[in-house]
Amino acid sequence: MILHNYAFQRRSPMIPSRSNDARAPLVRAIDAFLFIQPLWTISATAFVFLAYLLNIGAIFPWVGIALACLPFLMRLQRREHLVRRSAFDIPIALLMIGAIVGWYTSPNRTISLGVLQCMVVISLLYYSWVNYKHQALLLKWLIALALTGFSIALLFFIFNRPGVSSQPNLVIGGYGTHHGLAMYLAIVAAVLLGIGVFDEKTWRRVLAAAILLPLYTIVVAMTSDSLMRLLDFTSIRGRWPIWEKTAELLGHSPFNGLGLGCWSIAYYGTPMLDNDALWGVTHPHNAYLDLYANTGVFGVLALVIALAVGAKLSIDIIRSPRNHPWYGFGVGVILACVVTLFVGVVESAPAGVPLATAETYYYIISPIPWILCGLLVITHRLVTEEATPRPPVPEDGVPATDPDLHRETAPLTESERDR
Repeated sequence: MILHNYAFQRRSPMIPSRSNDARAPLVRAIDAFLFIQPLWTISATAFVFLAYLLNIGAIFPWVGIALACLPFLMRLQRREHLVRRSAFDIPIALLMIGAIVGWYTSPNRTISLGVLQCMVVISLLYYSWVNYKHQALLLKWLIALALTGFSIALLFFIFNRPGVSSQPNLVIGGYGTHHGLAMYLAIVAAVLLGIGVFDEKTWRRVLAAAILLPLYTIVVAMTSDSLMRLLDFTSIRGRWPIWEKTAELLGHSPFNGLGLGCWSIAYYGTPMLDNDALWGVTHPHNAYLDLYANTGVFGVLALVIALAVGAKLSIDIIRSPRNHPWYGFGVGVILACVVTLFVGVVESAPAGVPLATAETYYYIISPIPWILCGLLVITHRLVTEEATPRPPVPEDGVPATDPDLHRETAPLTESERDR
């Protein structure tokens, strides 16, 4: 009893030291930076991709990766954990191991290095998101950013005007089937469908439906011919020889694949694509074969584990209370994952997108798997994790460790109430 009463005695106020006063502006600056870290890491990721695409120098992608690491170093300064554990840690680790093996065994390490750098920065972006303190606020930012980005992309599609970048061998824009853009729009449409059907707020359901209907119309218009060819198996018959030759190539290198981002080089047997290859096939039209070609056995194992983890998270989200504010968004993310998995059967866009010209070849790794995994983890935390009271943090910034200090705020068990 004496010890119990002593535990609840108020601590004497601490006298602020001069060192704490000197560190106060630095602490406030760090906290402000950590508040905007999602925008910072998105900008760093975009910088790495552009540095690789524009070929402005081998050092610049590493600069972007270093910038993406900055929030984690700031977190250490605040005496926080460097990285919070997440459900997809093991798949990401296996995928990165496979990417390193694919780079080491690649027939063109320049291409593979750019792909590897993009994968590293996307992984940092994922961990920046899942470690962000204000998860609900992050989702609101991402929704607004996605709608803005896809509006800009739609303008490019509607006007369909090609543009040439400052890099003479890299053409941005042009005419084509736009399957990659259609897939991204279909992902947004799937999320909007979940919100429109399951959201608890009527105004959000109406708004989601108002955006979904024209978006769905655009996706169908962009892919109508491809959908008809898919339904009559014309697309499957056209892709089957490509799949067979890819499987034959992988049979000669079953462990490490064909080289990170180098499917086209292995397929045509040449270190540089020529004009015939440019107007021919530049990807296997299957995201799973593309993943295997890029990262070998480690990538396949990462996919299998990620599918199992994603299924578990999806079941938890579906079983969570339907009146939760983020339930509809969570169902939409699950639908987006299903759409991406189906598209991956006939398109390589969920894994990566090749860009080829007469004398240059780039392989752009797709950030979609990382983004969907991050959204799945964040939504799962929001709709399933129960809020537990945390011990108060004293003025010295060190949380108390004595459990008796918080006994009054903890709910009584049934046996304690009976006593």
